[in-house]
Amino acid sequence: MIEKDMEDLIAAYPDEFFPRHAFVLTGRQRSFSGIGRFDLTFEDEFKTTILMELKARTLKYEDATQVAKYLDELKRNGCTNIVMWLVAPQIPPSVREFLVGIGIEYSEIHVPEFRRIADRHDFVIKSEVGPEKASPSVTSIGSAGSVVAARSPRRMPQASSIVPTGPVVTSHSGLRWRSAGYDLILDNPEKFDAKKFLGLVDSFTAAVRSGKNRSLVNDLRAWADNLRDARLASATVESLLRWTITGTTWKTAVPYAYDVWAYLFGTPAPTWKEWNDSERRYEFDAEGWRCWFQSLSGTDA
Repeated sequence: MIEKDMEDLIAAYPDEFFPRHAFVLTGRQRSFSGIGRFDLTFEDEFKTTILMELKARTLKYEDATQVAKYLDELKRNGCTNIVMWLVAPQIPPSVREFLVGIGIEYSEIHVPEFRRIADRHDFVIKSEVGPEKASPSVTSIGSAGSVVAARSPRRMPQASSIVPTGPVVTSHSGLRWRSAGYDLILDNPEKFDAKKFLGLVDSFTAAVRSGKNRSLVNDLRAWADNLRDARLASATVESLLRWTITGTTWKTAVPYAYDVWAYLFGTPAPTWKEWNDSERRYEFDAEGWRCWFQSLSGTDA
């Protein structure tokens, strides 16, 4: 993975990498106060400016000292309410100690985490695919110019589904849900049959020999291990639904994904997240989701 891939992913999904920080992207590859060029700039809910530098290798002491010089220069120029932040897949203990001592934030984000988030959002890591997949369509995210790359069109599912779909649930699961935004919280965990659910998940896992569904499977298992306290994240629900309604490349896995969906939410599979073939992207229908959720739980969203 190269730094450009890291930059694209963090720019597009800052909440995935830095939960609870409420980062809003304000720029990419920008010079700041004549000090130097930073990979990403964010603003948090306290109007603090975050200047972020990314490294696709183990962070070196020299990287830290260079950012420390930037920080010193910013202070000399009277800049306040600024945080410097370094991100790398590995940060040695000695470098961490140095960063803590001079007040520079850091995050060690491993390459598998980038790949997991990319897979969750159908994001193409351009440096890790062949040239035939390296020209996907892109969708701009926000005013700062970040982009999300869709999958290559030849691998995208078509609008038709091989499982029953509909706007509302007509055959209900025994599970009852409440919403927190678009996240879902199980209201009757005592009705959850972990053995049955994990068996369905195992069958879904085995249906995709490439392991392409691994991040979703891991999310489902992690939720099942802690369902009394954890939300079923909207990203996990949407990912499962995409596997459920896919009609081409992963056709053999669809019935197994549908079984998992049916156990959790009943049937048919909903229509609030569908592939728009003319636009070459998935579209989310918020009103459709609300209608589906009301039929799912019998309560207002």
